[in-house]
Amino acid sequence: MRANFVRRLLLCSVLVASVASLSAQRGTPQPVSTDPYNIWPAKQLSTPGRLGNFGHYSASIQRREVGAAPETHTNFSHFLMFTSGGGSVILGGQIVDGPDGKKMIKGGDTHKIVLGEMYHIPINTAHQVVPNAGSSVTYWVTNINVLK
Repeated sequence: MRANFVRRLLLCSVLVASVASLSAQRGTPQPVSTDPYNIWPAKQLSTPGRLGNFGHYSASIQRREVGAAPETHTNFSHFLMFTSGGGSVILGGQIVDGPDGKKMIKGGDTHKIVLGEMYHIPINTAHQVVPNAGSSVTYWVTNINVLK
C-alpha cells in the first residue's frame, strides 16, 4: 500500500515539476484552492517557497545561489527535480568537519545536475546541492515522511 502511495506521489511530483520548468514570473506561490485540490499557476512556480504540508508529505520550490551545508534526515526522504541553473549534487558518504571548520561530505558521489532529472534521496543519506560558481539552481522538492 505504501509503495502505491509513493508511486502516486512521485507521478504527481513529476507532473508539477514539469510545469515548474516553464517560464514564470516572480511572486509568492499561492495555490488556487478548489477543495480538496490545490493548483499552482505555472507563472508562480519559479519562485522559491513552501507549497504546503499535506500529511505524510510536503512540497516546496528551492533555489540555491551558494552551496548549503550538507544534510541528512532521519524521518523523511526527498525527491528532487531540477528545473533551472546548474551545479552538482553530492550523495552518500559521511558528513564531517572540513579543514575550514565547515561541514562537508566525505566519500560521497558527485553527480552533475541535468535539468529535468529526478533524484530520490532515502532517509539517513547525506546530500548537498552545490550550484556552479556565480550561478544558482532551482529545484522542486517533495519530502515524504516515512515515519507517519
